[in-house]
Amino acid sequence: MIIDAHFHIFPRFGSPSGGEDPQLNLKFWQYHMRDSRRFRRKADHVMVDEPLLQFSSDDLNDMPDVNFRMGDFGQVELTANGVDYYAQVYPPSLINNEAPPERMVAEMDIVGVDMGVLQHDHIYGELNQYYGEQMRRFPNRFIGLAQIREWEADHPTQHERLERAIIEHGLKGLYFSVEPFALSNYADHLDEAKFEPLWDTARALDIPVWWYLHSRRSDRFAAYMEHVAELDRWAEAHPDIPAVLTHGIDTFSMRRTEDRYQIPAELMALLRRPNMHVEVLFCAFWPEYPYRGAQEMIRRLGDEIGIHKLMWGTDMPFCSGYWCTYKQALDYIRLHCGFLSADEKALILGDNAARMFGLL
Repeated sequence: MIIDAHFHIFPRFGSPSGGEDPQLNLKFWQYHMRDSRRFRRKADHVMVDEPLLQFSSDDLNDMPDVNFRMGDFGQVELTANGVDYYAQVYPPSLINNEAPPERMVAEMDIVGVDMGVLQHDHIYGELNQYYGEQMRRFPNRFIGLAQIREWEADHPTQHERLERAIIEHGLKGLYFSVEPFALSNYADHLDEAKFEPLWDTARALDIPVWWYLHSRRSDRFAAYMEHVAELDRWAEAHPDIPAVLTHGIDTFSMRRTEDRYQIPAELMALLRRPNMHVEVLFCAFWPEYPYRGAQEMIRRLGDEIGIHKLMWGTDMPFCSGYWCTYKQALDYIRLHCGFLSADEKALILGDNAARMFGLL
């Protein structure tokens, strides 16, 4: 069984979903792109190398008003100083800016992927019910992760929301992102005592927690390492709750020094925690297939924390627009990584995820 641990299906970006305010969804999108410089003027399509969405604080409420909006074919649009711009944030094949389950099942079928774990960031909307419906429509193809309002994670309403997602909608884990803490200017911390009732709920439901630690703060690397320290304390205090660090080890894009491809010691210590696992999402950072640097990173992680902790993921359909084809994202491990045995490849490519969700 091959399981993509980082997969997406979603309705049109910015559309109403799950009762969430679409304007809040757009705010999360704008914040998510705050350090992007991939904009073109609509009038002449010329690339403009300017951080049009950057601002001085880390508080989401301080963002500039640029009429941020969704376009089509994977694009977003904005207006700054009276000039219209657009950016390609997803592949142009994203017609109507949606990834319907029918298309995504076909994407899996064509390369030989059996199931996809549906990660659940707020930029895609509030999709607990949607994920449950698609899991029933396409049995044994999707594993949905639940979403809560992280900035209200200490409220009983969010514990109840998690229970409904698991019990009523059939989702299999919790996706927890630190980025929405921008609504409170990062006053909250992952290891705070006020969140213990949420972890008690996760424990009672017998589900794993999948963590996204990229906060988009001004100093992204320092902020990331701050969240790594918080998660390390959380993992030590909750050894009975399985956890996954999503999006791989992306300290590369945050550092521009010679050591940018080194794994910080604090991060490696976190991954050595018995309950911690990590998504293998490396093809983005070594652009030449078959990604020799990515293979070496997998070798090192296998040696230092164990193959049983690694879960292959792609961020599909995003990966097929910027990094590689979906087949290449699979084949650099399936056909290469000669240092891995067939059994070890099977663990990374699906068995580790299957075991976490009780499929083996």
